[in-house]
Amino acid sequence: AESRVVDPYPLANVNGEWFLFAHCHLRDDIRTFTPARISDMKPTGKTFKPPKKFSLEKRLRGSFAIVTGDREREIVIRFNDLVADYIREKPGHPTQRQRNLKDEGGELTMQLTSLSEVQRWVMTWCGNAQVIKPAELAQSVREAAQRILKTNT
Repeated sequence: AESRVVDPYPLANVNGEWFLFAHCHLRDDIRTFTPARISDMKPTGKTFKPPKKFSLEKRLRGSFAIVTGDREREIVIRFNDLVADYIREKPGHPTQRQRNLKDEGGELTMQLTSLSEVQRWVMTWCGNAQVIKPAELAQSVREAAQRILKTNT
């Protein structure tokens, strides 16, 4: 934990969790803060004008939830027939496209700029989801599964 001076922009609920998007003076950049982790807060007495160009929608467009990255990648994930209906029923990412497979499974394609959140999400499907693209995401899922096996044997 470290002390920060921030100019708060929107406070937003994303997938049931609260986040504060703010300009951080320490990093001279827009950062995402979790209000539950803020231990103390004091007003500075200073005012600021939020930039007109800031758009939360644009900021989060390449994220699976809140984490954004530096370059867009095509993500393709196949779901077996046990969970495909659930994927079909849920609203997803703005870039999401779905396609039904002959075996009653489904395939989900989206454009993301960060892999960390979608990697954790794939892991929650307990082997009922398979990463097709990119290879980097498939590798991170394999490595996480191997760590689970190693720590639980």
